[in-house]
This record gives sequence, C-alpha cells and structure tokens, in this order.
Amino acid sequence: MDQTVTLQIFGRKFTFQTESGVPDAKKVATLFEDAVRKVQSQFAGKAVNVDRETILVLTGLNIASEQFKLEEHYRQVFNRMTEKSAVVLNELEKAIS
Repeated sequence: MDQTVTLQIFGRKFTFQTESGVPDAKKVATLFEDAVRKVQSQFAGKAVNVDRETILVLTGLNIASEQFKLEEHYRQVFNRMTEKSAVVLNELEKAIS
C-alpha cells in the first residue's frame, strides 16, 4: 500500500508516494533536505548568486558521487570476502580430504 510523504525544499512542499514505508521515506527526504542545505551553505555569504536549479544539480551530483564511492567500496569489500572465502573453502576441502 502506497503512503504519502512530504518534504520541503526552498519553502516549497513536495509530496510523493512511497512503497518502502513512511519512516524510510522520511529518512531519505531528510537526507536530501540536509544535502541541499549543505550545498546552500557553501555559497552563504559569498558574492556569487547561485540559483535554485544550480543548487539542486550540485546536490544531485554530490549524492551521485557519494553513491559511486559507496558502490566502489562495496565492490572492494565483496571481492576481498570472495577471495578469503575461497581460501577458507580450499583449506576446509584439504582438511576433509
């Protein structure tokens, strides 16, 4: 059953439906709102005028970069575990042979 979650960006409310459950969706929405605020804070007090669209694009790029890093880390951990599991399996096979 789909449930509704609302987040607020730049004073504008966005409502969406979620299948993952409201608590998870609210956590995701909060992470996104925090990421937007982080990008905004990087330009606070500076002489540059950055529009909302640019802030959202930079936020998306930051999130994508973090996702890329996490996926790469996951791949490395998975590969190390696979290698170590093969060594352990080999040793077990030797021990029972």
